[in-house]
Amino acid sequence: MVMLGTLASFACARTTATAQTPAERQPAILEVSTRGGVSLEVLDWGGSGPPLVFLAGGGSSTPHDFDEFAPRFASRHRVIGITRRGIGGSSTERPRSFDDYVDDIVAVLDAFHFERVVIVGHSYAGLEMARFGEKYGRRCAALVYLDAAYDYTDPALEKIFEANRPPSPPPMRSADSASIDAVRDWSLRTQRYAAPVSALRASRLWGQDGRLIGSKPSLVDSWNIPTPTPRWERVACASLGIYAMPTPYETSLPWWSSLDSLQQAQAQAYYAAFAPWTKKNRETFGRLPQNRVVEFPSANHNFFMAKPDEAVRVIDAFLNSLKPKD
Repeated sequence: MVMLGTLASFACARTTATAQTPAERQPAILEVSTRGGVSLEVLDWGGSGPPLVFLAGGGSSTPHDFDEFAPRFASRHRVIGITRRGIGGSSTERPRSFDDYVDDIVAVLDAFHFERVVIVGHSYAGLEMARFGEKYGRRCAALVYLDAAYDYTDPALEKIFEANRPPSPPPMRSADSASIDAVRDWSLRTQRYAAPVSALRASRLWGQDGRLIGSKPSLVDSWNIPTPTPRWERVACASLGIYAMPTPYETSLPWWSSLDSLQQAQAQAYYAAFAPWTKKNRETFGRLPQNRVVEFPSANHNFFMAKPDEAVRVIDAFLNSLKPKD
C-alpha cells in the first residue's frame, strides 16, 4: 500500500506532466446490445492507447458527468463511458441481480474488442467496479475510485444519516433555476463546480421555457436491486482510491460563513459522525497491497469537476506507476 496524505506529494513524486485540456467536442453516442437484448448507451470520446472506461455515480447520473473530464485522457487512452441500464439512453429492462450491471460492462468491452481496461468510476460505481474486479479479474488492468471506494452496504452508514443530516447549500431562488446557465452559476457559487451542460440535460427535467423542474426519475433506484458488499481483498488488479476530504470546511463549503452558529454546530456534528466511517473505509481499502489511497484535500464529492487538473495528474501518476520500468 502507498498511503499519501496529500494530493501534491503524490502527483509531484510520480509525474511532471501537465494535465491535458479537454477536447472541444461532444462524445459520439453509440448503442451496444447485449446477448439478453438489453441496449446500452455508450459515450465515445475517442483517443488512442490503452482503453479507459468511465462509470457515473448513482441516481440519475450518466457518463455525461465526465464530458469535460474524460477527453483530458484521450491523448493517451481510448476513452468511453457506459450508461448503466435504467438510466439515460440505456435499456429499461430490470436486471435479475446486481451482477447484470457488471455483465453489461463486459458486454460493452466485448463489443469494442477491449481485452483489459482501466475503469474509472464515481460514487455508486465503486460497487460495480469492485464486483467487476472480483468476477472478471483477467479483464481488469486497474481501477480508479473517485470517492467511490466505500462499503455502501454497511448498516452503520444508514444510522449516521438517520441521526445526522449533512449541511445543505443555500436554497435555489427562482432566478437560480431559470435556465441551465443559471443552475450552473448557482452551483459554482455554492459548491465550486458546475456539471457539464450535457450532464444537466441528461439527468434533469426542464420546462419548455428552459426552467429546471427537477431530477429525472431513476429506474435503478426504484428497482432496489440488492447490492453486494465490496470484496476488495478478492480484487487482484491495482486500484487507486481517491477520497474527498471536506476539511477545512471554510474552503470546501463556500457558504460556510453564511451558516449561523447552530447550523455550523449541526454540520460539525454530522462530519464528526461521518469521519470515523470514512476513515475505516480508507484504512480497510488501503491496507491491501494492490491498493493505493490519495486523500484529496478541501474537496467535495464531485472533486473531479471542481479540480479536474489536479485529479487528472493524480490518475496519470498512478497509471504511469504501473507501467513496466525500462
